[in-house]
Amino acid sequence: MTWVMIGGLVCVGFLVLLVVLVVAFVIWANYDDKKTEARLRENGQPVLAVLVMANSQFLSDDSIPSAPALTLITFAPPSVSLAEDMKEVASELFDLYTSEESEIARLPKPQRTMGELIKQDSYKAGRRTRVVPEMSRGHVLYMTDTWLQRDRIPDHTVFTRVIACLATGKDEGEIMALPYEEDAAQRIYRAVDAI
Repeated sequence: MTWVMIGGLVCVGFLVLLVVLVVAFVIWANYDDKKTEARLRENGQPVLAVLVMANSQFLSDDSIPSAPALTLITFAPPSVSLAEDMKEVASELFDLYTSEESEIARLPKPQRTMGELIKQDSYKAGRRTRVVPEMSRGHVLYMTDTWLQRDRIPDHTVFTRVIACLATGKDEGEIMALPYEEDAAQRIYRAVDAI
């Protein structure tokens, strides 16, 4: 009987410890997100982003609050022609992602390099890779891993693939989607005719 009580207390103790750890993790993650957003708002600049790929269920199911995505960004002033060029590059990158390894191996070195990089598809916060000039249509473009929040993605994103973001740095840095209603986001969406 005593061993049963001791065993029960140990189980309850582990359960309490597990709950405390989960709560601590949630608090830490929320705090970290707020710190990141504060840094971005202090040091970042509004940028045009074009969606390369994201979980299709995230884009169509409002019940999924957030998900990772691969986006193209540029620090150049947004325009309709720039957005169109970026969409074409995004489509080419997605084609590389869906290509067989044997197909990629036969491509010229710049495209092969991008094909190998895009195949590394696990999300890594802060990862940013400059698109090779041979594929960038004369623009400085970066592939970035971006964590998208549902409430910051406008409905038109499924069709236009355009997202207004805030980013720091050039070759490395942080990124987040701007809330649709913010002035900086509205300026980007208007500049690329996404409104």
